[in-house]
Amino acid sequence: MSEKKPTPVSVFPDNWVAMSIDEKYDFFKGVMLSTEDKAFVNAEVAEKYKRRMTRLYDAVELKEPDRVPTLLLSEGYIARRAGYSQADYFYNTENIRQAAIKFHEDFPEMEYASTVLPYPGEAFDLLGIKMLRWPGGDRPDALPDNTSWQYVEGEYMPASDYDELIQNPEGYVFRKWFPSVFENLKALAAFPSLFAPMEPATVAAFLAPLAGGPIRDALNLLLEAADKALPALIPAALAYNQIITQFGSPRFYGGLTFAPFDIIGDTMRGTKGVMLDMYRNPDKLMAACEAVVPATIKFAVDGAYANKRPFVLIPLHKGADGFMSEEQFTQFYWPSFKKSMEGMIEAGLIPVPFVEGSYNNRLDILSDWDVPKGKVVFGFDQTDMKTAKEKLGDKFAIFGNVSGSLFATGTPEEMDAYTKDLLESCAPGGGFMLGSGSPIEFTTPEVLRTYLGATKKYGVS
Repeated sequence: MSEKKPTPVSVFPDNWVAMSIDEKYDFFKGVMLSTEDKAFVNAEVAEKYKRRMTRLYDAVELKEPDRVPTLLLSEGYIARRAGYSQADYFYNTENIRQAAIKFHEDFPEMEYASTVLPYPGEAFDLLGIKMLRWPGGDRPDALPDNTSWQYVEGEYMPASDYDELIQNPEGYVFRKWFPSVFENLKALAAFPSLFAPMEPATVAAFLAPLAGGPIRDALNLLLEAADKALPALIPAALAYNQIITQFGSPRFYGGLTFAPFDIIGDTMRGTKGVMLDMYRNPDKLMAACEAVVPATIKFAVDGAYANKRPFVLIPLHKGADGFMSEEQFTQFYWPSFKKSMEGMIEAGLIPVPFVEGSYNNRLDILSDWDVPKGKVVFGFDQTDMKTAKEKLGDKFAIFGNVSGSLFATGTPEEMDAYTKDLLESCAPGGGFMLGSGSPIEFTTPEVLRTYLGATKKYGVS
């Protein structure tokens, strides 16, 4: 009997809405494993791609693959190694495309596509974004060209706005948060209600404020920024496609989203504001987290469905051990975050929360989650991986914990010893992937090659 081939897919099945979680999962798995709809340079590369993708899915499904997969978050190092500046991520993404290709040429043992993150610097300049500082450009606060970008925390939403956010999250973001964060979009605060044209007689009243003046200028600015952003995105897409078809290195993530509490705490209330809210406005903070859950699911679904890759990266920030107590995590962070991930799973996606900091005091909470096995992948930064494997290994695949400092300052011998211990502790039984605990900004070729070769020495079934 001939082996059933994965189905190359360009559209979703007609009965997609009625399909079960497992059926949607299998659909995406078929798309990811398929080699028929990708223009590989030769059959050998196509086979390499399928072998690596199979290896990844075996780990996700808590099986022992032929070899432990090796993931790498490699953001800033890609440009530095190729001789480009960090400013090129914002103002010359073609250079970053070339750097990513060179990276894979220099390290053909890279199993999965390296990170290529374009940032549309010219669009940022037009909008006047205030929550970020970045290198390049001629702004007075521009960072030096070879400095990584930085968040600028602020209270971009006052506590008095909680009710408005809860009642209409997306409307609030458009009319209040945009004008607060984007210096040149303040006019959007006066944007008319989208319910205004529900009757033909009120269409003209809805359109009139858009005909001229500040709102029209703001909308035109958004379109101009979109025109600036698109050329920045195209080189990244081309890079990923070339990495897949030339090197057989699959792209892992298909979507991105955020935990509801982090949406409130990172770029709305800020750290100080959200910490005070846990004491001063606890009910409204929890209600706001619940209110943005649908938006977090939609954001994940939109990206993953468009890319037809089900893995959704969720960088986690303020739920870490050092930020809040276990009781606060259970009260404020976990309920809405769990609901968000469950919505993604219902949509056939695989949430990939990446824990920045430590979750040592959260592992029991995660292990008690009643969720289908093999439908979530947890990445860890500083969490004790042996304990994580013991407590989560029968439910989730895990990766991470090879620190950025080890990449930056360690020797090949230290990297070899660390990865050997990690693999011997966590690989048996399956469900484990070797992974960096943070994006890699600095390292040496010798240390990196030691890391990339570790699973061939210590991670073979």
